[in-house]
Amino acid sequence: MKTALVTGATGGIGKLLVEGLVEKGYLVIAVGRSRERLKGLKSLGNVEYIVADFRDRNSPERISGALRELGIGKLDLLINNAGFALRKPLLGHSGDDLEGVFRVNAVAPIELTRELLPFLGSGSTVVFVISGVAFVNVPEIPSYCAAKGALHYLAVNLEKELLDRGIHVMRVYPKQVKTGFWNGKVPKGSIEPEEVARAVFNGLEKGKREVFVPGYLKLVKYLPNWPVFTYRFKY
Repeated sequence: MKTALVTGATGGIGKLLVEGLVEKGYLVIAVGRSRERLKGLKSLGNVEYIVADFRDRNSPERISGALRELGIGKLDLLINNAGFALRKPLLGHSGDDLEGVFRVNAVAPIELTRELLPFLGSGSTVVFVISGVAFVNVPEIPSYCAAKGALHYLAVNLEKELLDRGIHVMRVYPKQVKTGFWNGKVPKGSIEPEEVARAVFNGLEKGKREVFVPGYLKLVKYLPNWPVFTYRFKY
């Protein structure tokens, strides 16, 4: 049986990925902040869980230790999906706000991947769920855009470093998605999380290096004024 670890597993895209992986016969290690919601995933079948908050810089070490306690010695798939945004101008951010946004969205996925390298052998895959805002500036969520832009470059370079280990990296760039991420104020034009989950599974099956959801979003990469193209959400 193959084993996958999914962060941000209790809602939206993450929960759908957990459900889909269980259906595909994986043992899934679900990682999230809410113990109660993680326990609810156990009803799916082959699911174990680890409670972790990526704002805590010790969370990667805690996760690797928990894997060993669960008797997990090998991961076939790691999906870095956890993330959050703050809807306020940069001048309204405290230092802790900025550090939290960058830690969860950019630093933690890289640190977790590095920490779990002993579990990730040749032939394994690491997925980074980034965002289309890595290529588009959205003034409503400026720190999130910057953090996802940072994750994009970090993941591109990490991909090259992992080649020698035989570890495949796939980067995923969805546009805004209808999930609890928005706390009830969902922008117009948002896509369903099921569309993202399907695109992830399709990308994994085809061994893709990058996946844009919807596919036309890839065109944003080639805009002449990238990366300062500005888009404002409508409601």
